Amino acid sequence: MKRWMGWVVFALLAWTACAGATDVRKTAEASMLVTGWIDVAPNGSVHDYTIDRVENVPSAVTDLIKKSVVGWKFHFDEPVDAMQRTKMYLRIKATPVDDQHESIAISGATFGDGGDAATDHVRYKDRQPPSYPHDAVESRVSGTVYLVVRVNRQGTVENVAAEQVNLNSYGRESQMRHFRDMLADASIEAAKKWTFKLPTTGKHTADPYWDVRVPVAYNLNVMGAPKQDTYGKWQVYIPGPRELVPWLKAEASMTSSPDTIPAGSISQANTSLHLTTALDGA
Repeated sequence: MKRWMGWVVFALLAWTACAGATDVRKTAEASMLVTGWIDVAPNGSVHDYTIDRVENVPSAVTDLIKKSVVGWKFHFDEPVDAMQRTKMYLRIKATPVDDQHESIAISGATFGDGGDAATDHVRYKDRQPPSYPHDAVESRVSGTVYLVVRVNRQGTVENVAAEQVNLNSYGRESQMRHFRDMLADASIEAAKKWTFKLPTTGKHTADPYWDVRVPVAYNLNVMGAPKQDTYGKWQVYIPGPRELVPWLKAEASMTSSPDTIPAGSISQANTSLHLTTALDGA
């Protein structure tokens, strides 16, 4: 068994034992976020792709991505006559099969809208982080809230909702629901005060509004401890349910995965590039 496989199984089983609940293995996930770029031809086929910091990513994961990407097909909202290069975000999930084995798969993906100029997209202007809820700190609860924010033409927030909340600790379902709501509420209240810079170049300059996805991470870091680089490493967490955002366009809700957006970044929810095949390339 490869070393990375053994570590994933060990992490899931050890974390399950600490949680003291046998059912946690049904909901706990070990996953990692892999980012890169993808070049899509006008006919929707994949011409090429790259993985960021590929030397940090386990070979089994890069092999999985390579095997899947070759079968991907995309659809453009409008015809294009040139190669389209865009950002690619992939969530890789490891699921335990038994005490010695697990399977890995691409569980979610988000793709950009082409154009790599900063001025083509919505950017942060003033983003004050939310306060960490006292009860969550006292209970040692951490996690990530994935927001959808509608930005108006004044650069302020017209609407905001929590699409998903993942926790890094396990408890009874009622406890987890309580803390998911707590972190979501804190994030929403902070986001209402954010302001944004609007696109000044590209095809979205005249849009009446912009829907963007924003992750908000709550981490219980020890004061003075160096920030850990988790890219290419497995992280264990409990995924929360994905909530319907009524005012978000249906295609934006269906074609992108909220938990594929890296912490501290921002991603346009409505894009003109859509994956039409399964994530495994079949």
